[in-house]
Amino acid sequence: MPFFVNLFFSSIVLILILKAKMMTTAIIFMAVVFFLFKYTIKTRFFFIFFLTIMFFNTLNVHHIPPNLEVGILGTIIDKTNNFYVVKSENYYDVSWKKAKEKLYFSYNKYTTDPFEIGNKVYIIGKKDNGKFEIEHMSNSHKKSIYSLRNFFKERIYKNFPYQNKEILFSVIFGGLRGKTAEIFKNSGLLHLFAVSGFHVYIIYLALYFLYSKTTLYINYRRILTVLFLFFYLAATGFSDSATRATFLLSAMEINKIFGFNIDSKNLLGIIGVTNLLYNPTVIFSAGFLMSYFAALSILLIIEYNKNPFIISLAAFLAILPWNILFFKGFSLLSPVMSIVFVPIVYSLIIISFIFLIIPLPQFITGIIDYYISIIKNILQYINNYILYINLNENIKIIFYIISILLLIIFHYVMYKKYRIKEEF
Repeated sequence: MPFFVNLFFSSIVLILILKAKMMTTAIIFMAVVFFLFKYTIKTRFFFIFFLTIMFFNTLNVHHIPPNLEVGILGTIIDKTNNFYVVKSENYYDVSWKKAKEKLYFSYNKYTTDPFEIGNKVYIIGKKDNGKFEIEHMSNSHKKSIYSLRNFFKERIYKNFPYQNKEILFSVIFGGLRGKTAEIFKNSGLLHLFAVSGFHVYIIYLALYFLYSKTTLYINYRRILTVLFLFFYLAATGFSDSATRATFLLSAMEINKIFGFNIDSKNLLGIIGVTNLLYNPTVIFSAGFLMSYFAALSILLIIEYNKNPFIISLAAFLAILPWNILFFKGFSLLSPVMSIVFVPIVYSLIIISFIFLIIPLPQFITGIIDYYISIIKNILQYINNYILYINLNENIKIIFYIISILLLIIFHYVMYKKYRIKEEF
């Protein structure tokens, strides 16, 4: 594996050991890693230097303690009716501590000071069995870059006043929840409505299509692309998968501008390490793990095969362990369904962009609402026949281990097949 990919995975292991409060084991792990990889002495010291920074940085970032009422400073990054997603920055028990976690909760107490996406807030509550129970929330009267998401959400909701407006918004900006999300989850399609590399890459391709109609200098195109992708990232609420995809594509553009010629897998590793340095606790996020594992799996497989089904299968096998671990289930037909529904998702993305710009006549919006309802009904019908496997706590670990082995075997078989073809 490339250097920064090894550093990325080593960092994950180190953080897991530290969060398990096994500091001595973490130090021993770093010592073992020093001799494990066959790098030069300078490269080994560089490797350990980064792990040492990760070591102390991880000690400085805390989890919000469970079953203890605390005060939290954070930012509202998403809101659907009375359901909120708040990204914490600091919490207070006996002193202020740094904590970068996402809190999900419902809050319906009356207030004359509305809570909107992008608002900085102070909340009081406690974590209980993985859920956050809130007692109080108040605005700090400060706005953040997340307000951009609120602007786009209000615009789509205003221009498309139907129940399916949530789908139109989430197909570009993510955040689909509730019963509608369950329909797509059981079909293995929820990732198409949670902003991922798929969405960021569509934006990327659209930009280059527009550039092709101009005479703009290539490096200016790349700079504008990076700026626009970060603008889009802010509108998505900096989701884990969108962050990874935006940083990777931006790094690839910068790599081309300066001619660094860095391997794409190494770029992914650099971004992963940077992400972990910023927030070590993100490794407990399903979105983070799915995004990076899927991206690495795809980057590995396109070296051997560019068949859309094989690529889709590589992504499916990469996210399968985390579906099992976090969501206790998976759809067997997810790779096929993803390919079939990509054109439909494309059409919804185009429609959503139109409603971002202008409102359409009522008879057209009615047709579009009916079109989305048909898609939902088809999926509900298919869900009656698709085998969605739900796992209980006792068996999910066994399936998790099996899924990891399947991923390794898949890439090993593809690698051997590729090498044999190359030899002949």
